[in-house]
Amino acid sequence: MNEQYAKCIPFDANVKGRIGGNPPQIVENSIPDGYLFYATLVHPEKENRMLSIFIHGDFNSLLQDNIYPSIAVKVIEHEYSEMGSRSEKSIKKLSINSISVYYYPQDSDFQFIKVGGEPRFIQWKDYYYEELEKDGYSFYLQIDEEGYRDGMHCVFAYGALYLYKHNVTGEIIAGFWQCS
Repeated sequence: MNEQYAKCIPFDANVKGRIGGNPPQIVENSIPDGYLFYATLVHPEKENRMLSIFIHGDFNSLLQDNIYPSIAVKVIEHEYSEMGSRSEKSIKKLSINSISVYYYPQDSDFQFIKVGGEPRFIQWKDYYYEELEKDGYSFYLQIDEEGYRDGMHCVFAYGALYLYKHNVTGEIIAGFWQCS
């Protein structure tokens, strides 16, 4: 897949992708206990499909379980859905912002979302991705807090989340996250 990028932009209800706020209606009753809604992205390869991301609400758990196969971040693929009403499943400190449509080429050094190509790691340590690759996953996309809009709360300690895609099934999962 060719590299694509997306920006964190001011909230616009007409834009499908967003970070923060309440989870989408279609998945608001499927969220694992203890998890909170982080973002919903337009699936880069499937029209009208979304990838919603949920993180553990306890930062210590999130920090302890930050690498596959024990990662406290869940990804759910689903049809597009409006924002739901389950505010208790939102990250209170994370403001609502939209995620732009994907575009190419890269237009700055600090990208919010990068799909495809090579990941831009914060820490170049093999143990982050060795198990993923051994189990048939490849890098799919990253969400980098460096690309947040000014004043946004950094849930990954000014870090980045890396999603991986299974080479056979196409399942997209959270691989790991890193912080600076």
